[in-house]
Amino acid sequence: MPFLTGRYLWRTAYSDGVGLGEAAPLVIETHRVTLGSLAKGRGYATAAIGKWHLGLGMAQKTDWNAPLSPGPLSVGFDYFFGLAANVNNQPDAYVENDQIFDRAPGQVVAIEGKGKDRKTVGVSPLRQPNEVMSKLTAKATHWIEENRAHPFFLYFAPNAVHEPVTPSAAFTGSPFGKYGDFIHELDWSVGQILATLEKDRLLSNTLIIFTSDNGGALNVHLEESMVALKAGLAINGPLRDGKGSEWEGGFREPFIVWWPGKVPAGTVCDDIICLTDVLGTLAGIMKAPIPEGNAEDSFDVGASWFGASASAAPRQSVVLQAESAAEYAIREGPWKMIERLTPPPFQSSGKDIEKRIIERRKHWPDHNQLYNLADDPAETKDVSAEHPDVVARLMRILKDARDDHATRPGLAQKP
Repeated sequence: MPFLTGRYLWRTAYSDGVGLGEAAPLVIETHRVTLGSLAKGRGYATAAIGKWHLGLGMAQKTDWNAPLSPGPLSVGFDYFFGLAANVNNQPDAYVENDQIFDRAPGQVVAIEGKGKDRKTVGVSPLRQPNEVMSKLTAKATHWIEENRAHPFFLYFAPNAVHEPVTPSAAFTGSPFGKYGDFIHELDWSVGQILATLEKDRLLSNTLIIFTSDNGGALNVHLEESMVALKAGLAINGPLRDGKGSEWEGGFREPFIVWWPGKVPAGTVCDDIICLTDVLGTLAGIMKAPIPEGNAEDSFDVGASWFGASASAAPRQSVVLQAESAAEYAIREGPWKMIERLTPPPFQSSGKDIEKRIIERRKHWPDHNQLYNLADDPAETKDVSAEHPDVVARLMRILKDARDDHATRPGLAQKP
């Protein structure tokens, strides 16, 4: 949601982003500017293909037989094809636009049973986990072909390498097991999209962003990642921990920008940016005004994308939030401060997530932690005692960000 709306998740009614139910209502307000509506407003054809997991409809429990609206089509996308949530969530069906795809004629779509025995009825054929990536990729390339004659914006959210790890049978043999196979399938998928753009002579005039919303999962319950780690795959490189944690392995992501003639080839930028900044940056590129009250935490970081000097970097800090609404950190330059935990009631619906957080809290220091990521990217040494002034400054920035209704320049003020 922050990627699509340019707003920190903790500002929303759904402040804990882990555990959104598979049958939850849409969590983006339909009047809010999104990447889709921003592009659509400038004359682009728009599509969202892949995992949605932002809710469908308005009811507290989705009726899969009714139009699934509001949904992607209500927040700026002309076309949607993909998953309501994750591959391991019900229903075992795709959604196209605002309808369940492949509904069995004359049958009611329902989810029957409990726990591991849950199954979808009223859909034929059922969605098969190891075919999802190829299906989504085919839909994405086909949509590009259909819209190649005019400007378009595609939000492609593949299920790889999110759990469950279910690579196609065509991708086997990685020394890192199924996790490695799934990475290969993701590489193939990206290659298919690039090949389509190249065939249609669009590659040189297309802005492409490749990134992720969180670090790789290192939880012991995900067997495939444990196999990959034991085989020597550094899922999050030298960074500490992974998805859902307060450490850099949970937050620091690859962010690749390709735009021939605009983004200098082969360059690396060390500026701090956030996924919320994509909206503000694309608005700057398209010269599209952002309506008041929108994209509250979205900076135009075009200077970082296009190779300007580090002194021109528009964003100086970024607020980070882990699995629980209580777990905040802030990054500024080489410094990262993790706020002392003051646990509120859990908001997540995932019991396994609650257990992991409870276990972490047993070992949580009773003070604000500080790490110098330039010297210690693996966050092994807490230097808060040596730099109380830095801790105090970062706490003020974090408090101001939470007290104000926005962090984007020109918007920050008390609500």
